[in-house]
Amino acid sequence: MESLKKSLVALEGKIAEAKTKKDMLKARAQAAKAQQQLQSAVGSIGTDSAMAAFERMEEKVEALEATGQAAAELAGSDLESQFAALESGGGVDDDLEALRAQLKGGPEAVALPASETSEAVKPVQVEEVDAELEDLKRSIDKL
Repeated sequence: MESLKKSLVALEGKIAEAKTKKDMLKARAQAAKAQQQLQSAVGSIGTDSAMAAFERMEEKVEALEATGQAAAELAGSDLESQFAALESGGGVDDDLEALRAQLKGGPEAVALPASETSEAVKPVQVEEVDAELEDLKRSIDKL
């Protein structure tokens, strides 16, 4: 009876060992399958397609940069021409003072040069000139 018990314990040990080995083999098989799937997925992507994707991204970024630079150049040239026009019209303050002096009828009244666009000079009210001056200042501030 003693030998039968020993045989039974040995058999149970072998069964437990077989179950452990089976579980280990099953886990290794699953790991191998997962690695195989991973390799097939990575293999289908390839380095060429990844590099092509980066090249496409780089081309898009370069196109956006070029568009932004072109817009900045266009806006810059427009601003430069506006500043040049403002700088060339620096005699506006002198003309305004001459108009004010003329309206006041003071001794320092100076005749303005004749305008090329109008034949007759219309009398101007001081309030109109002041309003126009304020409008010009606001438009300069907006620039």
